[in-house]
Amino acid sequence: MKALARYLRYSTCCLFVFAIAGCGTTAIIDTHPLIAQSPDSEIAKINFLRTDPGFDGVGGNAFTISLGGEDLLTIAKGEYALTYLKNYSGDVTVESSTVVYRGGLNTWIKVEESQHFNFEGPKTYYVTFSKIFNDTIMGTSYIAQSITEDIAKRLARELKPVGDAMAHPL
Repeated sequence: MKALARYLRYSTCCLFVFAIAGCGTTAIIDTHPLIAQSPDSEIAKINFLRTDPGFDGVGGNAFTISLGGEDLLTIAKGEYALTYLKNYSGDVTVESSTVVYRGGLNTWIKVEESQHFNFEGPKTYYVTFSKIFNDTIMGTSYIAQSITEDIAKRLARELKPVGDAMAHPL
């Protein structure tokens, strides 16, 4: 009986992970206070690129990206988005999902990683995300990192542009 219960628990956990893997879409929150509402020479263009590493369990769910403590966008794997922002100096925070083993069970949790950025107009920036193993929680998380235009253009060949990136592809 214990073996059956363990098997059912394991099967249910696996189905749950498979069901939510890769869920989510890319969407920019237009009401964020840093979103530039009109063209200006002081506007920074930021391309957020999220590669698709293949099956990644709950790590494949859409990330939430926050600037200044407020959500700016969600980004799905295999997509990239272009945003127009006012000048900003502060943290870019990535909230992602991971599964950790606690109390004899696999538990799905949200984790955050922050990295400091300076975005100044009229420059263009390219930001991607690196997977890191988080020793504190014994799970994985993601952190934003700046990349060059050349690297961004190479990555974009394999990604789907979303929103303004469709009108201004890399």
